[in-house]
Amino acid sequence: MGKGAGKPHPNARLVVPALRLPANDLDPYLRLAARGVGGFCVFGGDLSLRTILDRLQGAAPHPLLFASDLEDGAGQQVRGLTRHPPAAALDPDAAEHAGIRTAIEARLMGLTMAFAPVCDVLSVARNPIIQARAFRHPPAPPRFVRGARSFGLRTCAKHFPGHGGTALDSHDALPVVDADLATWRRRDLPPFQLCIDAGVDAVMTAHVACPALTGSPTLPATLSRRVMTDLLRKEMGFSGLAVTDALLMEGVRGGRSEGEAALLSLEAGCDALLVPSDVDAVLAAVERADAPEALARMAAAAEPLPDPLAAAAEGSVACTGEVRVGPGPHAPLVFDLDRRGAGEALARAIGGLSVPSVLILRSDRAWGGALELPAAAREAAAGAGLVILLGPKLLLEGLSPRAHVQAPGHDPLTVAAVARRVRG
Repeated sequence: MGKGAGKPHPNARLVVPALRLPANDLDPYLRLAARGVGGFCVFGGDLSLRTILDRLQGAAPHPLLFASDLEDGAGQQVRGLTRHPPAAALDPDAAEHAGIRTAIEARLMGLTMAFAPVCDVLSVARNPIIQARAFRHPPAPPRFVRGARSFGLRTCAKHFPGHGGTALDSHDALPVVDADLATWRRRDLPPFQLCIDAGVDAVMTAHVACPALTGSPTLPATLSRRVMTDLLRKEMGFSGLAVTDALLMEGVRGGRSEGEAALLSLEAGCDALLVPSDVDAVLAAVERADAPEALARMAAAAEPLPDPLAAAAEGSVACTGEVRVGPGPHAPLVFDLDRRGAGEALARAIGGLSVPSVLILRSDRAWGGALELPAAAREAAAGAGLVILLGPKLLLEGLSPRAHVQAPGHDPLTVAAVARRVRG
């Protein structure tokens, strides 16, 4: 991937390659970080992810954007964390709680942006790519944005101007959205506009043709200045980071090289060039670009939002005690309390931990369901520096941790309670 040492070209910051984990050799990614890429799109990983991301940041000349597809929670990518039901199962309240839960776990792992929420409106039943990824209620995506950002996780509305009205997958071909302008404004525009109004940090493009917007049945929206600049920025008022969908996808290539697609994306008004397959070719191509505004937006997006636990202490969620969590030598411990023997395992695992330490306790029990922790587990949790509760408030009965954080209200994300809503 890399070309070796040397002063990074400033425009390298516009490129966001994939980081695919587990990786037998991290050196190629470390070389990319040293070359000045803008960040990484993280695929996979486990609870050691924070250590890996810290190493990459240490090799980089500037702050890196660490983003990931977290539509279904941090567990969608990071093994051992929570995966919540898909968007189609979540009403607006549940969407906000999903954002809170995703943010808590993602930030503890070092991730700073979720490529979520999906704002596509499913309007073609045979759509091969969106389906249950689409929310059913227009207010739900901005509620996800609000929940995630309240805990310091940047968000990205996707896939603009909408992929839900297609019958093809843009990974394999260029889909065409046949809607006229009036239909697009009534049906597809609202979720994106609501997210922009809610302060979403980024918007990801769709590699789809939308003749009503672009005037062409063969031009991907990603490469259209009428869509990415005139519509998104000037009309809709978006001033944040415009991210391309992956440049390795056929929907944007269409006979073009990835380098050509990258330059055309920048000319259209995009900022971040996501996941090319030939990173070297795209890095070489962008050296020819004149994109000061894109560089400024990349720099702003790479700065993490305020620490989520500090935000909790300011009252965005229920909070007791002194919420202070240092880096420490220990990764956060995640315990699924619905598993047999989880309470005893919790008691054993926490015995040798130093304070401050973080426990993430989660349960899939419906709200109000009976759940009792063994006495040893209650004592162990009481000694933790911080308990983050992902489940019913009942879990805290009998616990006296130094501090705890909990999302407001009841937990609407229990799989048992909502799984049938997806099928319905």
